[in-house]
Amino acid sequence: MKIVLWILGLALLAAIVATAAQALFVSRTVAAREARLAVTKGGTLRDDLPEVVRAFAERGLAGAPPGRVVRLRQSVEMVLKPGAGWQPMRARQVIGIDTAGFVWVAAMKVGPIALVKAIDAFGEGHGVLDIRVLGAWRMGVSKGPDADRAEAARYLAELPWSPDAILLNRDLIWSETADGVEVALDTAGGEARVAFYFDAAGDIVRMTAKDRAATQPDGSVRLLDWAGHFSDYGMVGGRRIPRRGEVGYIYPTGYEAYWRGTITDYRVEARSPN
Repeated sequence: MKIVLWILGLALLAAIVATAAQALFVSRTVAAREARLAVTKGGTLRDDLPEVVRAFAERGLAGAPPGRVVRLRQSVEMVLKPGAGWQPMRARQVIGIDTAGFVWVAAMKVGPIALVKAIDAFGEGHGVLDIRVLGAWRMGVSKGPDADRAEAARYLAELPWSPDAILLNRDLIWSETADGVEVALDTAGGEARVAFYFDAAGDIVRMTAKDRAATQPDGSVRLLDWAGHFSDYGMVGGRRIPRRGEVGYIYPTGYEAYWRGTITDYRVEARSPN
């Protein structure tokens, strides 16, 4: 009996060590992705933006000099699968300014333990959504051309949180439409495109995108129209940004939100002196 307990104890210890090692590897991978987003290209402010976009971004910059990367935290609720209830999560995010990309890490906790961790990222033309148990062991991953376009669309859709990127990132392709503007970005999996709509005050209050990949409960991927809303504009961390947002897919039965969140902390890291 003692030998059995001893063997079980060793197996448990080995599992704990393996989980910690894998979690450390994932953490270092995330940190490396974040570091790549902070690289600046030394460019000047764009002078080719649609006027409504330029005015929006300059108002968001609030007279401050552009930074090199955005770091923010969110209080989030998510519907993890269609028909399920809202689950509270805490998230942090890094958004590239000169470089098109982001890293979003969210955790669903049971007490002090991060039972499930989601890592959503786009960088260097590629996107990935990686779901981990205890921050270590993979329970699901989305990557490939559909993920490239989907995560690039997320970067574009969240540009209202990064007026610096609107003014500096020359990989973004802007065009005016009859009732708003569109912004596009080339990825390894093809072009991503998002439309923005403004209110009478010139603030972005809604976004839409066509044919964004959505993973279904059975694991299949379906292309659906995507929409979101921004609200509660105000000063946070030296920028005027929307402090609340919501996003969802448009099913044959109508719009269903799956993410809503509030910015709880926001800062822009200063650019290094030339």
